[in-house]
Amino acid sequence: MKFTFRVSPNYRDQLSTGRIMRDLTIGLGVIYAFALAYYFTQYSSNYGIHALGLMATSLIVAFITEVAFAYFTKKKIKSHLLGSYPWVTAIILTLMVPIATSYFALGFGTFFAIFFGKLVFGGFGQNIFNPAAAGRAAMLASFAGVAVTDITTSATPTASIAQLGWMIDKPEAVTKFLDQFGGLQNMFLGLYPGALGETSKVLILVVMVFLIIRKVIDWRIPVFYLSTVFVLASLIAVSKGMGFWYPLFHLSTGGLVFGAVFMATDPVTNPTSASGRTLFAIGLGILTVLIRVKANLPEGVLYSILLMNMLTPSIELLTDGWQIKNVKKYAISFASLSLIGILLVFGVSTTMSYKAPVVPEEPTITLGDPVGIFSDETALAPASVTDKVVDGDITTLTVSSKGYAMLQDDHSEDPQPNVLIVKIDTVKQEIVSVAYATFSDTPNIGDKTKDEKFLDQFAGLSIVDEAAEVDVVSGATNTSVSVARAVRAAIEAVLAQ
Repeated sequence: MKFTFRVSPNYRDQLSTGRIMRDLTIGLGVIYAFALAYYFTQYSSNYGIHALGLMATSLIVAFITEVAFAYFTKKKIKSHLLGSYPWVTAIILTLMVPIATSYFALGFGTFFAIFFGKLVFGGFGQNIFNPAAAGRAAMLASFAGVAVTDITTSATPTASIAQLGWMIDKPEAVTKFLDQFGGLQNMFLGLYPGALGETSKVLILVVMVFLIIRKVIDWRIPVFYLSTVFVLASLIAVSKGMGFWYPLFHLSTGGLVFGAVFMATDPVTNPTSASGRTLFAIGLGILTVLIRVKANLPEGVLYSILLMNMLTPSIELLTDGWQIKNVKKYAISFASLSLIGILLVFGVSTTMSYKAPVVPEEPTITLGDPVGIFSDETALAPASVTDKVVDGDITTLTVSSKGYAMLQDDHSEDPQPNVLIVKIDTVKQEIVSVAYATFSDTPNIGDKTKDEKFLDQFAGLSIVDEAAEVDVVSGATNTSVSVARAVRAAIEAVLAQ
C-alpha cells in the first residue's frame, strides 16, 4: 500500500518561512500606508485615526489570543509567537474591512480568525481555512448592518452594481454609473472609499510583482484567478451587449485583486503542486463570478476562497504524483473545469437583466391644524440655542429641540433632540429660513416635517408678531411643534440681544 504525505509548505524551512512572512508584512504595510494617506488627506484626521485604531485593535486582540493559547497549552510564549505570525492575520483582516467598522466588530473577527480559524486546528500551518477569511465571514454573519461607527462613507462600486443586477447595457447609464467613482482609471488607482486595503489595484499589483520575484507567492494563483474572472466576465459582456468596461470593472471592484494576491496564495490552504494551484485558481474565478452575478452577496471573493479551501484535499488527490508524467490528465482536468465554468456562466447570463435603481419616494405630506409660534404648546419643554453666528443683517442660530422621540416615545433607546438651523434677518425682523441639521424622530412619519412644503411656511414670518403661526404636518404633530419650538427659541434669543 502506498502512502503519500505532504507537509504544509510553511513547515519545510523555518528560515524561509520567516523571510516569507517578513516580505509579506512589508507588502501589506505598503498597502496600509496608502490607506492611511488617503483617509488623512482626503477626509479628515478622524478617519485616519480610526484606521490606526482598527489596526491597533486587531493586532492587540491577535497577540492576546495567541499568548493566552500558549499559556494554557504550556508552550513557550516567545517561540510560539515567533512561529505563529499572528500579526500577518491581523493586518490582512484589518485591510479587508471598511473604514466604518467598529473596534468591537473587528476585535471579534480577529479573535475568531486566530482561535477558530487557526489555533483549534493545531496552530500555524495546520489550518484548513484561510484565517483572515474565516474571521471576515464571522463578522459579516454576526454584525451585518450594525458593525459601524458614526464614520460613514458612500456606497462602494460592488454594492452599487449589485443593486443593478450586475448589468448595465446602456452606454449613457454606464458613463453615469462609473463617474460616481471617478471612472475605471480612478477605481484602479484606488482614490475612493472602500475596504482599507482593497481599493488601489495598481499598488496591489506592484506589490504582487515584488512578492513573486521574492518567491513569497506562486504567480499561478493570482494570474489564473484574475484571468478566469476576466474571461468569464467578457463572455457575459458579449452575450448581454455590454462593452469592454464590464470585465475591467470586475477586476477593479471589491476585494478581487487583494484576495488573489494576499489570501488565495496562502500556501497552507491551497494545493502544493503547480497543477493543483492552477485548478484551485480557476475554481476561484468561476465561483467568484457566479456568486457576484447570481447570489445575494455583492462580492464573491471571500466565500470563493473558503469554498475552495475545502476542496484543497480533493485537488491534492487529483494532482498527486509526478507532474510531467500526468500532463495529459491535468490538461483534461483544466479543460473540463474551464468548460464547466463557461457553461455555468453562460447559462447564468441568460437570466441576467438590468434592475433599474429604486429611487425612494419623497414622503407626501398634508398640512393640518395651525400652531402658534408663541403658543402654549411651544412653551412646553423649551428649546435651547447651542450656537449663534452673526453675519451682517443675518443671524444664524443652531437650536436643539425635543421632539416626539424624547417627549412621547417610551420605547426609544437613547432618544436625541432634533437640531435645526434658523436664519433671521434682524433688520427686517423676519425669518429667512428653517432647516434641519439633525433629524432624530420617527423615520417615515416625523421626517415628513423635512418637506419644503412645511418648512417654507416659516420664511417671511415676523419675529415680533405674537400671532404668527404655521400649519402642522398631519400625522407628525409632535415633530412639527418641535420645529416651531426651535423657531421660538431662536426668535427669543435674537430679541434678547
